[in-house]
Amino acid sequence: MKKGAILLLASSLLLSGCGANSKKELKPTPSTKQTVGQSNDIEVEKLSPSLEVTEVNGLVTMKYSIRNNNKIPANFTFSSSQIVDYTIKDESGQVVYQSSKDMVYAQVITNVTIPEDQVQVWQEQVNFVNKKLPYGNYEVTANIVASKVNEKNLTGEITPVTQSFSYQKLSSVNENGSKIIVSGENGQYKIKGTYLSEQDTIYYSVEDGHNTLIAETALPIKIRTGSINLLDFNIDIPKESLPTNGTVTLYIYEKNKDNQVLKSMNVTLQQIK
Repeated sequence: MKKGAILLLASSLLLSGCGANSKKELKPTPSTKQTVGQSNDIEVEKLSPSLEVTEVNGLVTMKYSIRNNNKIPANFTFSSSQIVDYTIKDESGQVVYQSSKDMVYAQVITNVTIPEDQVQVWQEQVNFVNKKLPYGNYEVTANIVASKVNEKNLTGEITPVTQSFSYQKLSSVNENGSKIIVSGENGQYKIKGTYLSEQDTIYYSVEDGHNTLIAETALPIKIRTGSINLLDFNIDIPKESLPTNGTVTLYIYEKNKDNQVLKSMNVTLQQIK
């Protein structure tokens, strides 16, 4: 083959190959903005709030937490240093405390990040004794006040959580190493403490001096360690069964094999006048 013909054939093959490559579809590379947007897309419904309220000697501790069940971090934005707004109402529905009104917060943009599959807890305390609030039943509502999460505007998507608690006068009885602490009133009593005994079965009953309000019942033991019996249980008596004038008394006692009382402890639950 002549030299000119060879050059002509090579040029034709080269042009043919370029044409084939030019027809191949090229997929565009996602922009940085698109990639960030996809990784920042959070499901608000997977942010789970919860509330725990405890009261000890008038000091009320409120713990609000959020679990981030997403697979990406949740980045919250707040318009001030306040994270959670706690509201406490009494039995009549009257607000006796609210964080946003009773506390002072720095007016600065605040950011909080909760990693994926992690829980963040915030705590606030209110002293009912200092506020001179009456004994009774109360309700706490907690609401996170974030304006955004991962740049998404929040307008109530995270539901407030509520929990009730009882603030009651405490009375304690110490006898032979046993200690019983009573809270509550009007038929609703909380019993805590320790009762010392080697007996397998311990009993209790409740009377008002004339009538038996709760007949003989096996004492519920939460934890037993040797002779130490840890107590933590409720006593519920219908209001209509309570005396109009009398003393509601808890009797804790032990028996021998002949069903005779060996040892007893009397605990006043409430004096009603």
